[in-house]
Amino acid sequence: MKENESALHSQYIIDGARCPATPAELLEECMGYDEPCSAPEGTFNDIIDETTEPPLSSVTYDDSRTGDYIEQISGKANADRDFTLLYPSHFTRMQIAKALLNRLWSEGHFRLGDLRIWAQWEWNTRPIGNMAAFYESVRNASEYIYGLGTCLEDYVFIESDHTSNVKFFAWLPETSMTEDEPELEQEDRLFKSSPYESTHPWISERRRCPGEMKNDPKSWIIYIPFDTCRHKLGGSLLAQANDDNGGQAPAIQDPDYFIDCYEVVRELTEDGIIMSGCTVADGGLAVAADSMCGRHGLRMDLSGICASYQEEDRIRILFGEVPGVLIQISDENYDYVDSQFLLQDIAYYPVGHPSGDGSGISIGNSAKSGVAGILASLLGQASEGED
Repeated sequence: MKENESALHSQYIIDGARCPATPAELLEECMGYDEPCSAPEGTFNDIIDETTEPPLSSVTYDDSRTGDYIEQISGKANADRDFTLLYPSHFTRMQIAKALLNRLWSEGHFRLGDLRIWAQWEWNTRPIGNMAAFYESVRNASEYIYGLGTCLEDYVFIESDHTSNVKFFAWLPETSMTEDEPELEQEDRLFKSSPYESTHPWISERRRCPGEMKNDPKSWIIYIPFDTCRHKLGGSLLAQANDDNGGQAPAIQDPDYFIDCYEVVRELTEDGIIMSGCTVADGGLAVAADSMCGRHGLRMDLSGICASYQEEDRIRILFGEVPGVLIQISDENYDYVDSQFLLQDIAYYPVGHPSGDGSGISIGNSAKSGVAGILASLLGQASEGED
């Protein structure tokens, strides 16, 4: 593997049309620099490629085999994934969202705007369609990071002979310690305080709340999607595991909504309201719920989600990869959490209670509640006009 500047600074001609900017120029737009960085000396040949469209999905998924599907992909959810070249937009935005969502659970004091992102593209440049996918990945990374109000700190492109993937990492810039910071063991600190968006933001490797739910049968497990897009299987782990493309992918395109969700959940985490929390990303809601269950059981009620999205296919809801979180809150805090979400017009879905009977998840349905009806209206307004 070797670093490759030509892939970053070349002009691209994709599907016969010249792109308006190089990848390096696109990435500079979300790096927060006052002046553009100078390009390396020399000239670079144009890169000519064409996009590859995903074929129609041909696999039918059985609603009764949810447990089998979870077992099939759960081990892959936290592993490095090869880039889904047919879905560069969805995969790139999903991995950025995942990096930021994983920081939600960290002990510390920070907001989304305090975080910075580092990116690495490792890319096989040879096959037809790969460089078009790379350019689309860079374009979406630039647009999404800028829209989220954070910045790209640095990036690298490494040429590979075998695989293509992209990784994103989120953190706080490292600065000096101040006297009024909370006392932490030095080895547990990632970054020290700095007056950015928050007053003296800081972050630790320690989690503020566990990732496994507590066995409190009165507590609530709540699902919050961080985008208003519909759940679809294109580019998902489930589709990949079954040698399928899954059809269309979720159109992650609402960074403002992500910001609103992030700030509310982060505040609830920092205040100790959230008993446990889990990121919904690779593998979708089903894999996240199964991971969060640990040694306990959870009977999930998807009726509110299905009604709000007007979706009859529960497999899409469970395995479509839309960025979001699952949180556990006590029954005593339910009204307070409800008020915080409704204040920001955030759609949230109570999906069940922990159970000591068995382990893992089971799926059930109930009549649509009044709360679900309100959420359906809100979500319908937010996603109006989407295919």
